[in-house]
Amino acid sequence: MKKLFLWLIALLLIIGSTNEANARSKKKKGKAKTEQQTDSVQKKKKSVYDKLFKDKKKHTVNKGTITVHQYEDKIYLELPVELMGRDFLVNSAITTASDISMAGTKAAQSRYLIIDKTDSLILFRDPKYNVRLNEQDDNQEAAFALSRSNAIYKAFPIEGYTSDSTAVVFNATSYFSCSNKDVLNLSGRSYGGMLTIVSASPQSKTSFVDSADAFDNCISITQNCTAKLSISIMGFVSKEQPELTMSVQTTLALLSKEKMNTREANPRVGTGYISYTDYRNEKRFKKGYYVTRRNITTQQPVVFYIDTLIQDSWVKAIQKSADEWNIIFEDLGIGKPIIIKPYEKDSTFRANNPMINTIAFLNNNNSEVTAYNVTDLRTGEILSTKIGVPRDLAVSVRRNGVYQMAEVDPRFRTYYIADEVICENLTARMLKAFGLSLGLATNLAGSAAYSPEELRSPEFTQKYGITASVMDNVLYNYLAQPGDKEKGVVLIVDKPGVCDAFTLKYLYAAISENESDILKKWAMEHDGDPRYFYGKRSPAHATDPRCQNYDLGNDPIASLDAQIARVKYVVKNSPAWFHDDNIPNDYRELFPDFVIIELINKTLSPVSSYIGGIYINEANEKSNVPSYQPVSADMQRKVLQKIFSTFYDLSWLDSNKDFLRLGGVNPDMSTWIYNNGYPMMSLMFRLMRMGLSVEKSTKPYTQEAYLNDIEKQLFKETLNGKPLSAPMIAQLSVYISSLKGMCPTLKAIDKAVSTGAASIALNEQTNPKLQALELQTIFTAISATEEQSGMEPMTAVNFYAGTDIEAICYEKLKSARRYLIQARSIASNDIERGKCDYLITMIDRVI
Repeated sequence: MKKLFLWLIALLLIIGSTNEANARSKKKKGKAKTEQQTDSVQKKKKSVYDKLFKDKKKHTVNKGTITVHQYEDKIYLELPVELMGRDFLVNSAITTASDISMAGTKAAQSRYLIIDKTDSLILFRDPKYNVRLNEQDDNQEAAFALSRSNAIYKAFPIEGYTSDSTAVVFNATSYFSCSNKDVLNLSGRSYGGMLTIVSASPQSKTSFVDSADAFDNCISITQNCTAKLSISIMGFVSKEQPELTMSVQTTLALLSKEKMNTREANPRVGTGYISYTDYRNEKRFKKGYYVTRRNITTQQPVVFYIDTLIQDSWVKAIQKSADEWNIIFEDLGIGKPIIIKPYEKDSTFRANNPMINTIAFLNNNNSEVTAYNVTDLRTGEILSTKIGVPRDLAVSVRRNGVYQMAEVDPRFRTYYIADEVICENLTARMLKAFGLSLGLATNLAGSAAYSPEELRSPEFTQKYGITASVMDNVLYNYLAQPGDKEKGVVLIVDKPGVCDAFTLKYLYAAISENESDILKKWAMEHDGDPRYFYGKRSPAHATDPRCQNYDLGNDPIASLDAQIARVKYVVKNSPAWFHDDNIPNDYRELFPDFVIIELINKTLSPVSSYIGGIYINEANEKSNVPSYQPVSADMQRKVLQKIFSTFYDLSWLDSNKDFLRLGGVNPDMSTWIYNNGYPMMSLMFRLMRMGLSVEKSTKPYTQEAYLNDIEKQLFKETLNGKPLSAPMIAQLSVYISSLKGMCPTLKAIDKAVSTGAASIALNEQTNPKLQALELQTIFTAISATEEQSGMEPMTAVNFYAGTDIEAICYEKLKSARRYLIQARSIASNDIERGKCDYLITMIDRVI
């Protein structure tokens, strides 16, 4: 019995140990199975990267505050969740272009937006517009905060989260496409001369993303884009659709939570601006403006990094420009805030970072200095400036300098422009580029401030320079005469003008209290002084002759005489400068063509603006200067007579056969100018814009008086008993066509003739050779904001319908017919009589 009991105990122990072993085995197997299942689940659960970027060879990552994923032709953004609700700035610029006039300019207006999200969407919100509230009224601020919301501008599906859920990934390809107006919008942009871009249609087949970069607080997407342009010529849409290929850099930048203190802008002071709505007056609100400027402190200077590819002599020329601006800053007690440093050798430095100031070497076919700002649209703070210095700067010096300065300065009498001359030119151009980077705006009146006598004075020009503002589009002192250089007369822009110094004071001088009152006082301090007049671009029906490109001095007659004298010297002497066989043939061939451009764009256009012109000043109840004042009838008549006396005889253009042969087999140049309607086309263009000047003048130069004076000049030969010359017949054709075109009734009668007239008027603009030769201004700086009345120039005259001059034009057509019959009777041969018959027929078909 005892043995049986022992055997039972042993058996139970064996069974227990077996069960325990089996349990342990099952547990291990279960654990192993669970681990296996977990591993399997983890393998099945792919990351957002695995889902989106299956082919690693096609996936490129650039990490920064925002990470950019480039996969095939798509752009994905990885945006930290902590940045939701923050302010961003979108800025787009054309870095290179097949048309050099577009390189270095903005591709679209900057946009301020807020990025937010829902459970499934990334939202780009259009922020509430800038407002200014009563600082003493907390209730008003609270009410505005509650009543305004940020509109949803665009939405993008969330593709997924990062593994730690700290960032979202979404496809932003469509936003960075050139078809998005935030990226590319050229509507309304000048395309040279009288050409305006109506629209730009990107071609998807020839557009692609070139690179995607990420930096601290911003990303940059660069793409090559080809667009077909729709262009208009003097308001007429052309059938031509030129293609423009460009490299477009689009920046998405995170804006700081801390905002710069704003400063009120004033329409009398030439600064950049942003707009806001002023609600401080509870009964009404109005539009207001803040200046654009740098946030300069002793700890935060304006540092420009300069390309190490730029040669040492050019670096010194650029430094000289910075030093000239620093002198003004020192006078304001701010020190020398503009600092020039070479590109850093640190591997983390990248010159294409859109949020740092750079002066880059442009190794392309551009020949002009370019510049544009990136501006915080909330406060007007200029965050960065991109300046481009072209490799072929000498091309621009030849194109602009030789024709204006060769008679006065022997250094221009050659193809091989000395580096010293190029450096002087670069210093002048960089003065304007730095001015833009500091918040100054283009001031077209700067060059019209001084008299010809002052501009020929060594003492005056050495002290004040040749313009009251370097923000004008003038470079050379073409009013200087031979021998003036040796006397010490300054021949090129070399320092900021008095108006620039005043504008810098307005922007940066410290004001302890009552800032608004002090700024208003400063703006009125120089009321009526032409040196401090801020000249904006004027509308077509109210042209201010002080605000023209290429003008110099306050005497248009003296200016015209000086320009013609400079060009005559070039025609007479330039062939001797081209004996070297190494000089490129294309430069020789185009050299005469630039004389035509010089005569039409830089000589005829500025002076003709006095006809029907109006001096426009900012209205202010405290001002002693009228808000508008028509150019006197005497001055308008003098300008007309001067244009006729200058352009009636252009035989000097044809006097040097060696000069003509530079451009090939050219029998003459004067005939081309006359056959293309100059100067009559410009004169009749001014007729259409005389109405406001006539209405606002107590002693007007009327359209009838103007046409009478033109008629006397056109038929001067007939009145003296001589046959009409070929130039006068060409001018009469434009004259008659223009008179018919200004009469709606006659246009309806004979549309065919009207179309013919338009083709004559548009000949110069549709000539591809001349379009390629179009002279550019120093550089194009596009405002960071849309144009607004108040700060920006008038774009139209409200409620002005124009003057009905149909009856006057009809009478002048009848008068011209009588003179043509008289001219026919004294014609010397059948060809001349046939030309008179043709002109008479043009009139008879409508009257």
